[in-house]
Amino acid sequence: MAAKSTIEPASRMLVAPPWDGACPGCGLVLTRRGGPLHVYLGASSACWELFQRLAGSSGPQPDPVRVRRLVQDTYAAQHPGTRARRAVQSVALHLMDLCVQLERDGEVRRLVPVLGRMPARKSLELHWLDPPAIRGTMTVVDALRAGDGEERAVLVEAWARQVWAAWEPHHDTVRGWLDAVPIADTTVRAS
Repeated sequence: MAAKSTIEPASRMLVAPPWDGACPGCGLVLTRRGGPLHVYLGASSACWELFQRLAGSSGPQPDPVRVRRLVQDTYAAQHPGTRARRAVQSVALHLMDLCVQLERDGEVRRLVPVLGRMPARKSLELHWLDPPAIRGTMTVVDALRAGDGEERAVLVEAWARQVWAAWEPHHDTVRGWLDAVPIADTTVRAS
């Protein structure tokens, strides 16, 4: 008689005993763990552990910097936490980066030196954005199920697009925050 496997198939990871709870960010139901929680992201310890595993994977993949940024931004936007200063800043930053990557082809924004001096920094008026009730149907588990490489990159991109689309009621606000930051001037001028 074959030994019973202790590993649950991936499709059963979303079904949990009644004493388990759903992640407050993505709704994923996993076995509760007593592990660490992020300070201001709204994630269960089990979900946070999965994110750490995904973020720490280093297999070959196309455009690893883009994939890593999408993983970080998507996870944070899907797990916004509660109305507090650091959560407000986190959600704003990660939504702005999702917008830059998904809508603006990853444009680089930075302050432009003027006559050898940096212009005064303009501070953005960030405020809490009420999170959508459903922030996409894909989760960190979907990205982990894919092997490294092209398959993972495609799934991470799809996950990012779902989460960004879920925040659609706030897209104009996020774009406004981005547009308040000067775009780097890369033209060369003769003096």
